[in-house]
Amino acid sequence: MNGIADGSCLHHLNYLLEFLAAWEKRPGYLTPMAYQWCSALSEAAGRLGPSEILISLPRTLQVLLQRRLRLQPRDLSTGELADNLPRIAERGFSEVGLCRGPVRLDVTSHHTPGRPRYLTPPIYPYLLSITLEIGFRHCQSALHLDHTSHHEWVFETAFSSDDDEIIADAVWVWVTDEECTPPGSCAHYISKRVERDTPLSPGLQRASIHAIERIWPNELEVSGLETVRWLNRLDIGADDIGDGFRWIELLTDVIRSPMGLESLSSSRWWLLGDLVMDSERRLVLDPLDLEVMSTLEEAEDWEKLEVWMVVVWAFSPRSRIPESIEDIERATLKLFSRRSSALLRFEGLCEARRPGLTIRRGYKDKLRQICDQVRVGQSPPEGPSSPLPP
Repeated sequence: MNGIADGSCLHHLNYLLEFLAAWEKRPGYLTPMAYQWCSALSEAAGRLGPSEILISLPRTLQVLLQRRLRLQPRDLSTGELADNLPRIAERGFSEVGLCRGPVRLDVTSHHTPGRPRYLTPPIYPYLLSITLEIGFRHCQSALHLDHTSHHEWVFETAFSSDDDEIIADAVWVWVTDEECTPPGSCAHYISKRVERDTPLSPGLQRASIHAIERIWPNELEVSGLETVRWLNRLDIGADDIGDGFRWIELLTDVIRSPMGLESLSSSRWWLLGDLVMDSERRLVLDPLDLEVMSTLEEAEDWEKLEVWMVVVWAFSPRSRIPESIEDIERATLKLFSRRSSALLRFEGLCEARRPGLTIRRGYKDKLRQICDQVRVGQSPPEGPSSPLPP
């Protein structure tokens, strides 16, 4: 912390940070420590004024490494640097003490107060990338983190990186502390990355899934449209999800919101349908579900209505069979008339010994009756629409 604030030995700290990043089995206590270092880097960078957001090896450090290790400029290219940096860091970390004496941070330091020597602003984003890796790459523990206002620079810088792994490290910050998340919206920060056409890296994909599971209620409330776009970018199927019931809750809440109903991708709708079909837990029908049903019917969006009618029939009503069953029945018949392939899906819901989904008996009997009559070319008479009782 003192070394970051002092600023005169940041290039030496680079070797220490690279050394820690190369430690495969880092102890969990390094995570909150590294988060404090991120805060210190943010404060130090703020005192220098605006700096480059792009995370890259600063020119000053390139020259230093080239001189110390007799590297050619081509050795510092992006690809080869990734291979050489662990060796460079290990040698440099050792040589700080051997050739230049120990780094001193006490009152005997001969550093002149003021702007640090040999310092360029881009070194702060570079050191930040290493520090985030130390603290959050492969972090599996649930730890308490002290969030401060200084971390706005941390997230703006990290999420602006072209490296998905650095962005993933920043996303893990939202997951590590189970009781408290940083101020602001993770979906807002990651929105720049979501707008790019390139697929998310596997590391960023995993971090995103965990983050959405952890913080989606707040994110949907604060940054609804950005959260939906983030959700749409995930390459995710039922096999990628550990807690299917939680994702059913997540996706239904998104669809019940205005931005989700309009913007959620078709693949996320079908994911919801698959999860509901395999769920063994009973869910509760909400009045908003019938509003979604009516909206999709009016819009003649038969693909999404097919998925949503699975939700409506599978969810348990608040009473045995609500009077609004006529509305549900009418919408189901209209769906069958526009999308005949949907009949097989709903007949599957009526299977007596289905290992997963359990529909309330009265609902199942009614749905089976509708399917049987449609199969033989008959249609039950349409009844008057009635609201769902409280």
